[in-house]
Amino acid sequence: MDRKVIAVITAITGDRVVIGDAELKHAMEEHFSMLPTDMLLELIERILKDPTKIFEQEKLHQYHLFYRLDNQKYLVVIIKKTQTGNYFSSMYSTGKTIRNSHKELKEISHEERKSIFPSN
Repeated sequence: MDRKVIAVITAITGDRVVIGDAELKHAMEEHFSMLPTDMLLELIERILKDPTKIFEQEKLHQYHLFYRLDNQKYLVVIIKKTQTGNYFSSMYSTGKTIRNSHKELKEISHEERKSIFPSN
């Protein structure tokens, strides 16, 4: 399957995240229909480069969930990590709190980020 790439953003973790057309359209249509594409991409970049918290989830694949608190509301960007790369999966608001199911995940602390990604 060929993936139409809209952008590639380097996250605070050092991962290069591929933003695919289909995934971006889904986020726009389902969660951010009021934003133009360029503004949504800027918002994704802001969250990936300056998150409030990062959680790690292991299911069939590994995911990183980047949370950012803005205007007293949390936004989350979900990145799927595979052997072939890191891919934008989804993005949505969780309101005034982090999702309870996400709070139970392993958090990548600021100290861990510094040791794993020294330039951050």
